[in-house]
Amino acid sequence: MGEYLEIKSVPEAPERVPREMCGEGNTLPLTSGCNVHCVFCSHRNNPPGVQIYRISPRPLEDIEVNLGALDPAKPIIIGESATRIIEGEPFTHPALVEILQMIRGRFPRTPVQITTNGSLLDQEKVKILQNLGNVVVYLSLNSASVRGRSVLMADSRGLQAIQSAALLRKHGIPFHGSVVALPHLVGWRDLAGTIKYLSACGAGTIRVFLPGFSSLAVPGIKFKPSHWKEIKVFITGLREKISTPLTCEPPLLEGLEPEIAGVIAASPADLAGIRAGDIIEAVNGCGVHTRVQAFRKITGTGPARLELRRKGHPFSVVVQKKPGQKSGLVLDYDLDPALIDDLARALRRNRAGGALALTSELAGPLLRLALGCFWKGKRELELVAVKSLFFAGNICVAGLLTVTDFTAAMVAFLEKKPRPEPPLVLLPGIAFDRRGRDLTGRSYLELEERFGFPCEVL
Repeated sequence: MGEYLEIKSVPEAPERVPREMCGEGNTLPLTSGCNVHCVFCSHRNNPPGVQIYRISPRPLEDIEVNLGALDPAKPIIIGESATRIIEGEPFTHPALVEILQMIRGRFPRTPVQITTNGSLLDQEKVKILQNLGNVVVYLSLNSASVRGRSVLMADSRGLQAIQSAALLRKHGIPFHGSVVALPHLVGWRDLAGTIKYLSACGAGTIRVFLPGFSSLAVPGIKFKPSHWKEIKVFITGLREKISTPLTCEPPLLEGLEPEIAGVIAASPADLAGIRAGDIIEAVNGCGVHTRVQAFRKITGTGPARLELRRKGHPFSVVVQKKPGQKSGLVLDYDLDPALIDDLARALRRNRAGGALALTSELAGPLLRLALGCFWKGKRELELVAVKSLFFAGNICVAGLLTVTDFTAAMVAFLEKKPRPEPPLVLLPGIAFDRRGRDLTGRSYLELEERFGFPCEVL
């Protein structure tokens, strides 16, 4: 499952950034500096011991070296946290303009994605982005009111941030909006107004992030468990009032049916007449069973003939596109059936008659559904959803699980007698780095040593 609630703690002293993190995920880290103080910041109020890195504005010579690690065939990502480096506000870097010009000089046709809170986006900077060309902005607006920006982000430039959305539209720079939903702090009207404002300014899509908090969060940030579902219901109602595709992250899905969440205006899918709520049943004659499967089949093909269902009535359309071109369809992330194949291959590789698969509380229900649909053969696969004890609070995603959490889940599993011991334990790869270490630096191999079972990270 995709990870949406990145909650980390900051080391007491700056650390040297591992070189392999520069360019991972085609990201270009610039600075950990930030000019706002968000109440939902993922770098505060969290347990000590998480191994992440804070960096000062990086010198041009270092960045020039890192450009060699980037893939020109993929978008270059600036300002979005994809590694253990704390990503700050990129426009606080004093040499950002020179960096962008350096990128464009080396990669004249590569798309550049910049995530920003918008408070430093003025007419001059927007024109610079316009001149660079092929730039997409991800605007973390969070509130379209000065008061809301002040409450949520302690932003002294709230009005400028709000106006940045209109500036981006004026200068023809494509952008996507995002909002961390905290209606218990700013009210439901503020949340609705922000989403409608982003839509009116021409945002391509709008993502609403369901907030997360750890056990160490201040009381005012915490909320009741039902709050996520209340936000989801509220957002579902708003979809009928705006034309922009609107999604929740995590999406809190209850099934795998490939339902379309939205369609980007003037895209190939929009021109084909597809609407939000349509169900994809087949792509070019091949049946599809999950959103991820449908999305990837459509993206990988040229013109795509889709068999759809709308309010129970079947129909078909042809989406005119080139292979690799975006269709304009927006679907929530659920599950790639290829994961089931990976699980089966792991059992064969280890010659295991069965396995125990550990997953997050959030992904568990969907993975159970997928196993019911796709799992074949006689090998037994038992699934256990692991509770986050290290971060606690309402954290329930695999990317924030630690060896401590997996250990507790294994102990609880083995205490339930009588049951056979698992011949193989499968772990979610998103919880570990390339060296097999979790966010606290502990290796998954500790589980093998303690319990005596072979473990594999997928």
